[in-house]
Amino acid sequence: MSTPTSTPLPVPPLESILLQPRRAALDAFARSGWRPYATPISLDAERRRLLNIDLTEPEMAFHDAEGGLAAVANVETDREGRVTHVEVVGAEPADPVRVALALLGEVGPPRTGGGGEAREWIWGPESGAALEVGGEPVRVWMCAERAYGDRLWLVASVVRRG
Repeated sequence: MSTPTSTPLPVPPLESILLQPRRAALDAFARSGWRPYATPISLDAERRRLLNIDLTEPEMAFHDAEGGLAAVANVETDREGRVTHVEVVGAEPADPVRVALALLGEVGPPRTGGGGEAREWIWGPESGAALEVGGEPVRVWMCAERAYGDRLWLVASVVRRG
């Protein structure tokens, strides 16, 4: 996969995260300007919901130029300790197609769904995109919810087959 344009946030290439050991994936975020997550004293309940921190404790954080919490990320691993799932949630809206182009290059149109309140874009087996990392199929899912100002919510995962 190539990275022809930039994303609204400096998200590391998927090859440096997926199927890598947890430490290597977190180091890839650090090389992209992210820092280990520490709960800011000023973080209120509304901002926690916006960044999905009310659902999971993030591992990495990206701060804007003023030092505010702009995005959080977490990873999940398989039994061998390799990252199979990464979630990035930003506080600001982002164009999912632009983000996909930056992360994936030209992979074709996504499968889309949802309605006015929540929309989703999926690149992977469902859309006919042959995304792979390390020879394994990958799915990239993005969502924009009106209630949260269409902020960036990106999930990339290895597609495991039975």
